[in-house]
Order: sequence, then C-alpha cells, then structure tokens
Amino acid sequence: MKFAGYAAVILQTLLSAITFLIAKDATRHFTALELAWFRIELSGFLAVLALLYVRTIPARRDWPRIAFLGVSGIAINQTLFLLGLRYSSPLHSALLYAFTPILVLIGALIHLGERLTWQKALGVLLAMAGVLLVLLAQGLDLSQGPLRGDLITLVAVFTWSTYTVAGKPLLARYDALTLTAWIFICGALVMLPAGIPVLTHFDPSRPSSRGWLEIGYLSLVTSGIAFTLWYFALQRLQASQVAVFTNLQAPLTALLAWLVMGTVPEHTAIAGGALVLMGVILVQISQRSQPAIRDIRRSLRLSR
Repeated sequence: MKFAGYAAVILQTLLSAITFLIAKDATRHFTALELAWFRIELSGFLAVLALLYVRTIPARRDWPRIAFLGVSGIAINQTLFLLGLRYSSPLHSALLYAFTPILVLIGALIHLGERLTWQKALGVLLAMAGVLLVLLAQGLDLSQGPLRGDLITLVAVFTWSTYTVAGKPLLARYDALTLTAWIFICGALVMLPAGIPVLTHFDPSRPSSRGWLEIGYLSLVTSGIAFTLWYFALQRLQASQVAVFTNLQAPLTALLAWLVMGTVPEHTAIAGGALVLMGVILVQISQRSQPAIRDIRRSLRLSR
C-alpha cells in the first residue's frame, strides 16, 4: 500500500513541477479569471465522465465537507493560484508553495492526530531551506518581489493545505477518484456563474492553439490526474508525509530545465536539491521509527 502511495506522490510531484511553467505561459493567452473558469469547468465535465464509471454517491453527512473542499480547494485555490502567477513569477510561487508542508503538518497535528517527532520537524525545515537554495540559484530576488501576486499566492497555499488536511478523513470512506470527481463537480458548480462576465467579454480567436492546449493540460493532467494522485497518496500515507513532496517540485523544475533546455544547474541548486531530498527522507523515516521507539519503550517497562 505504501509503495503505491509513494509512486503516486512522486508522479504527482513531477506533473505539478511542469504545471508552474505551463500555467505561467497560459496567463499570456487568457486573463486569470478566464483561465481559472475554463480550467475548472472543463475539469468538472471530465469529473462527470469519471463518475459515469465509478457511480458512487457520497453519504448525506459528507456533503458539507465535500462542498467545502470544492469551494476552497478548487474554486478559490485554482483561481488564486493562477491570479498570483499572473502578478508574480513561477519562482516566487514555488517558494510560497514550499510553506505547504509546514501548514499541513500544523493542521495534521491539530485535526488528524499526527505525532510531532524531531525527524519530521527537521525534515520539513530542511526541505524548505533546500527549496530556497534552488530558487536563489535560479534567480529568485526576495528584495524585488511583486507583493500583490505573492500575497494572493500565499492565500492559495493556505487553501491547498486546507484541502489536504480536510480531505484526509473522507478518504477512509471513498476512493481517490470518486472523492476528487465530486469535489471538482462542486467547484465547477460554484464557478459556473463566473462564466457570465467571462464569456461576455471573451474573444475565442484571441488565444492561440498553444493556449488552448495549455488549458487542456491544466484540466486533464493537473486537475484530473495530479489531484487524484494526491488523494490516492494521502489515502495511504500520513498528510505530512505527502505534503513534504511538494518541496521536490523546485529541484525537479531545475532538473527538467537541464534535461530539456540544457540549462546546467548551479552548485547551489544541486546542494538545495540534496537538502530537499534529505528532508523528504527524514519525514518518511520519522513515521517508520515511531513503532520501533514504542517497542523499545515497552520492552524497557517490562524489564523493570
């Protein structure tokens, strides 16, 4: 079970690393509201098709939480993520999303009963420090950041962390595809009225074919596949174990730039990537070490 969870979150991390670059380019073809509306509505349509396959209807008691996740994790999060990218840069957005493991860890300690260990705390901090090194090597300038875009992105990070923590209990009753599909349908319904101002002023000939393909990627790959993989991993691992993989997105982006465009990463970026990897491993080890520690303490009490 855990192997499948790790495989899912690693693939999700790779897809999300590509998302930052594609989403930023897509904001050149669409306004942030247009991009968010088309992406969410297309994702909602794909979710309806998915439900024709799974055919599972949630219990009445779960609808308030599912609706909340649709509003916060889909409608608000995706709109603010794209709006923040429009006014900021992918580097700044990646740095702010590095706060996700910290926020998820706090939420998991309060609401999910996770235990805080020194390995988990150190791992999260190391991973965040590694992200900062990678982004500084790529040209991040903290003294000249677009404040408006960063503040908008920070709210998006908070809603994504909430989406992670609040969705975890539902995964005990529903599979990842079913839950993700219903959440996207709720988000699409909430965003539907925004189509009035969007379609009133929208010129279909303005975006290029590249822009439409980027919306297709964001809807099918990011929203459809990556979001489902996130919940699939969350169903099998602790919330903090999954969230810390978010910090691998920045090193992966640098690696992709090297493989695709030949941009050789600086030594600082390599060191940052190593720090992130160490942090991710520490968080995973922290969970495995807890049963062993409990066994040692139990044997010591028995020996007395």
